[in-house]
Amino acid sequence: MPVLVDIATKEKIEVAIELLQTFKKDGLAKAKETMPALPNVTDEVKVSSLPYATICSVAADEEFDLVLMGTNSYHSAWETAFGTNASSVLKQAHCHVLIVPEDASYGGLQTVGFAADLHETDPYHLWKFCKLMEPFHAIVHCAHIEKLGEGEKTALKFEELQAFFENNAITLQLKFHAIQEDSVETGLSAFISNWDLNLLAMPSPHRDVFSRMFHKSMTQQMALHATVPLLVMK
Repeated sequence: MPVLVDIATKEKIEVAIELLQTFKKDGLAKAKETMPALPNVTDEVKVSSLPYATICSVAADEEFDLVLMGTNSYHSAWETAFGTNASSVLKQAHCHVLIVPEDASYGGLQTVGFAADLHETDPYHLWKFCKLMEPFHAIVHCAHIEKLGEGEKTALKFEELQAFFENNAITLQLKFHAIQEDSVETGLSAFISNWDLNLLAMPSPHRDVFSRMFHKSMTQQMALHATVPLLVMK
């Protein structure tokens, strides 16, 4: 049995390598249409029973700045309850993660959004996001979703975040929206739709193990249901 398993695994790896190289060739051909210079792209196939753990391990070992992943539009009941590989990478990766839904189409980055959690690190993350969007001359919409009928205790007030950027001018158009909705997920979905966003960024503040056990991650929920690319900033 070990010999048969070894042979079958080698055959699968050979097929995966061939598919990956074709994928890379096609991707670079498309990128060449819009990019003045192509990046150096390497490829590698790894065998793992826990893909998300391997992805996070490689990203940390290689000191990646960003992990880019696609996600399917259909999710099983198990994935909805316990998360997908993409949502698990969002939770565990040390670096930024960009999730691209299967049905998303690329039409540039003219209008992008930032979902403010009103965490004390939000001013830095929003400033960093604006710097990332500068080459695209994008209009940035910043929104905070507050549940109807609920008073929030947050490290920052939304007005303080807005005032900070009014007093520290950036080169992009930056607009602020305070939105009240029944749920944060519903509010973010409406925010994406109403402003026809090409990309949504969400900060993911560090939480200790105890906090993570009882905190429902909105970034992971949005990774399951987002209709546009989602950039999670660590």
